[in-house]
Amino acid sequence: MELFKLLIYLAKKGATYKEIELSTIRIAEDNSASQQTISRNLIGLEKDSLIERLASTKGIKIRLTAKGIESLKSIHHALSSIFEKKIQSFKGKIESGLGEGAYYVSLEPYARQFREKLGIVPYSGTLNIRVNYSQFLQFAASQQEVKISGFKQAGRTFGSIVAYRIRISSTDAAIIIPERTSHERDIIEVIAESNLRKKFSLKDNDEITLEPR
Repeated sequence: MELFKLLIYLAKKGATYKEIELSTIRIAEDNSASQQTISRNLIGLEKDSLIERLASTKGIKIRLTAKGIESLKSIHHALSSIFEKKIQSFKGKIESGLGEGAYYVSLEPYARQFREKLGIVPYSGTLNIRVNYSQFLQFAASQQEVKISGFKQAGRTFGSIVAYRIRISSTDAAIIIPERTSHERDIIEVIAESNLRKKFSLKDNDEITLEPR
């Protein structure tokens, strides 16, 4: 692990496309390590044919080899497949709520922002959907979140909301995640311009697919 950390450091310094000149003192300081550790790791990188090095008057001249560059590309590819994996859709099951959504969605400061930021003039109610939480997080990570600001009204403070634009059966909608909620984390609320339950004749436990828009 130390060797690859040092290899990444050298790449950041420009050793992937040109020969760079550094002292072991400087490398040690930048990596919070001892000179002995850096010298040992440089020997290890050279032994594995990941770098080429040559003594100079100012320290050492270093350049990554083709093998060293390919090793970094392999690491980048592996990490990208983990962190940049995008989920294009996910499913959930309809669940009855407490009916509180209608009140909050109808509040003008929220309704105005839904209209301006999400392009939705919402029906006065939300559709509750139980989802696989890890799938939802994966989906959300690949989408652009929309921030709905909180506000104060009639002596009460209403929290902010994070929203994600989606479609359900070609109907524009949005997932809304209130800053303050009584729902379990695997229950999400969806708003749309129509009553989605009636539009699609949905009943509790019916499965639907949510897609990005």
